[in-house]
Amino acid sequence: MNNERNAPADLIGVDGCRAGWFVAQQCGRTGDISTRVIARFRDLIDWEHEHAIVAVDIPVGLAPDGTRACDTHARKLLGGPRASSVFSPPTRAALAATTYEEACAINHAATGKRISLQAFHIRGKIAEVDHVLRTHARAPGRVFEVHPELSFMHLRMQEGGPAHGLHESKAQASGFMLRHAMLTRCFGSAIDTALSARKAAQASRDDVLDAFAVLWSARRIAAGDALRIPDAIETDAAGLAMAIHC
Repeated sequence: MNNERNAPADLIGVDGCRAGWFVAQQCGRTGDISTRVIARFRDLIDWEHEHAIVAVDIPVGLAPDGTRACDTHARKLLGGPRASSVFSPPTRAALAATTYEEACAINHAATGKRISLQAFHIRGKIAEVDHVLRTHARAPGRVFEVHPELSFMHLRMQEGGPAHGLHESKAQASGFMLRHAMLTRCFGSAIDTALSARKAAQASRDDVLDAFAVLWSARRIAAGDALRIPDAIETDAAGLAMAIHC
């Protein structure tokens, strides 16, 4: 008997944070939700044996020309101020750069474009996920790129809201509370439990909300209800799918 296939998968939402990665996990057997901070993405699960769906807020698959259709489509769907939250990731070669100018030079040589400071600052995390996906044969079938602002958009749409990104920023009290309220309706007291247990030196309040938003999309992926952007399968030079799920 294939126990892995018959067992319900654990659902995991992951967002980068100061101390590494903030993880919100729902047990496939009990439905219980737990949170933790891990230093390295590769330590999230046993990639060869554990049965899990891992949704992560990080680019998966890196285009050699620097342009991914999923990013372009995501910006159009979000519209307004939230479109700017979707940035183009560096090329794989630029991930090894030690300075911003070096990363821009490498990226420009391959694509004709520099990279954003945001992309440069998370290059290490992009490289972490990329390494796991390229060195563990079973990982690509378990890891799904999710953008939390798309998750929030679709969560609000399920509640009857408009089909565009939230205008309110998470940096504003109103934006934080709007997202907090939606997630509380999905996860109950688990949100406030996680926020209360959070250590500021490890993760921000936004990291907690984003991890739970990504976990919500992991639920949709497991149920077969998630939207994949774009519809057509697009892969990078390493064979990794470049798609955002929500």
